Amino acid sequence: MLVAVAVLAAGPGVRPAAGQLDPEPRANLELGVEGPLRGDGPVSGYGFFLWNRPHLLGEDLYLRAIFAPTYLTSELVLDRWPADGHAIGVGLGGGFFPYDFEEFRGGAHVEDESFWGHGGELTVTYYRRLLLAGVLPLEGQLRLRPQYVVYQRNGTDSRFRLPPDTPIYSGRAGLRLGGVPPELAPDLALETSVWYEPSYRVETRPYGFPERPQSLEHLTQRAWARTGGILTLFERHTLSGFFTAGTAEHSDALSSFRLGSSLPFRSEFPLILHGYYLEEVFARRFWLVNVTYRFPLTERLDWIKLQLAYDYARVDYATGHRLPRHGLGGLGVDVSLALTHRLTLMLGWGYGFDAPRHGGFGGQEAHTLLEYKF
Repeated sequence: MLVAVAVLAAGPGVRPAAGQLDPEPRANLELGVEGPLRGDGPVSGYGFFLWNRPHLLGEDLYLRAIFAPTYLTSELVLDRWPADGHAIGVGLGGGFFPYDFEEFRGGAHVEDESFWGHGGELTVTYYRRLLLAGVLPLEGQLRLRPQYVVYQRNGTDSRFRLPPDTPIYSGRAGLRLGGVPPELAPDLALETSVWYEPSYRVETRPYGFPERPQSLEHLTQRAWARTGGILTLFERHTLSGFFTAGTAEHSDALSSFRLGSSLPFRSEFPLILHGYYLEEVFARRFWLVNVTYRFPLTERLDWIKLQLAYDYARVDYATGHRLPRHGLGGLGVDVSLALTHRLTLMLGWGYGFDAPRHGGFGGQEAHTLLEYKF
């Protein structure tokens, strides 16, 4: 048993992600960048090196590490303790920008109310793993995650009061059946998972402008679930479909669910909506459907693939962050180039049907993704 992170990167809106069990050694470089073609949203991106090694320091010791330009996280896992099928993991992480906050209102980026967030964390995790029918892994996870977060101005208005620097004590309990490999274009996967995550913020003094202060909650509780899979049908045609739903109690702008963007590795459970800014949508409750179909352009040019994606979400918005419509649809078109058996480049475009832009609707973005497997 070992732990591999699903994703971690440095960049606005990208936060540390909990891990999932993964029996494969990996050394992957992942790069991604996205920018708006319509609207004033920021350019977003990530870059990280995922290193996952089973049996690195011994038969029952495993190491996973994520190296990003401004952030490092790692976890050492002791397998078969206290017995077979059990494991304990201890992790450390820290650096600059993983807790950045980008403010959006009514489809516009509000730079005066956006700010940087830096910090560090410790994780202690208990894993329980079973194999159903000797094939499908069922993982249980209990995680404690104390953090300390420091906020800094980044083009923020001088009158805007930043949230107070604070410890945050988080926990997580969940079950995951199956899993999705941390790869840009996996051909086969199956996952059903359910999660509950309480979080306690110690300092909750109001932040924002004096005439419009915003409140923070001490205790936030979030629960979400995801189910779906990826299947290769015929002649390297691949169909992917996932359904995700979540609800949050006593959440605020800093702890609500955030939907938007086409970047697949910005979190363990990316809430993708093509054509919308990265984490433009603040949700108190939501459900989201993501469907993609990938196929070679021709039999001879099977290293060039076209990927079509459709997303649809229904959203109950967080206080102060309502958009004109509760139903949000998105369309994505990607061209994937397998330049070598290790190097994949993806160029794409996204359209957000219900993204408010310049008095109308229709957001557009372009993105580039690159994966190199060492």
